[in-house]
Amino acid sequence: MDTRRRSFIEQFDAMPTNLLLHRYKQGGLVPEAAAALLDVLESRGYSREKADEQLQLAETAAIEKAVAKLEATERARARAARLSVDPVLKRLRVLLWSIVVPVVMFFVLLAIPLLGNFIVIEGASRLGCNLGENAVHPCFVLGHDMGSFVYGYLVDIFVLGAFNPVFSAELFVKFLQSTAGILWMLGIAAIILAWRIRRHSLC
Repeated sequence: MDTRRRSFIEQFDAMPTNLLLHRYKQGGLVPEAAAALLDVLESRGYSREKADEQLQLAETAAIEKAVAKLEATERARARAARLSVDPVLKRLRVLLWSIVVPVVMFFVLLAIPLLGNFIVIEGASRLGCNLGENAVHPCFVLGHDMGSFVYGYLVDIFVLGAFNPVFSAELFVKFLQSTAGILWMLGIAAIILAWRIRRHSLC
């Protein structure tokens, strides 16, 4: 064995088998390098025929993998298209937003300094509640006495509504504990459940 071929064998022997197979597939080697490459592959249990077979299997597997990936992508696109145009899902999304957004925005507005105070005071005034600052007066909203909150917002205006976020959070918790709040949450849960069932049926 000449020195040049031995040098090629040493180089190829340091390379992993999959890289050797890839290099064998590429071809274009000088005769000494090609012979050295086959020697190394044979020493690792790959004859010329087996190397060709392995390359063919690898190519087939790569093609199948690429095809499977394309099919999966196409299925995902078709599924996304069905979900985006389904009228039932659209109506459920609109219904969900129409239920969630107004309630959330109302409590967000109540949390804004000064703006929340004016909203509460104006609302209490329209309901005919006593807005005297000398004491807490009853103020019923949907059957619940909100007098303490009205008084809190009324007094809080003198500190520029600094405590509005706290009052708004307490009001939101009180709302969730009320019958209206429970029905609101049940409505949201029902819409989400219906949306998931419909979405699953389209998959």
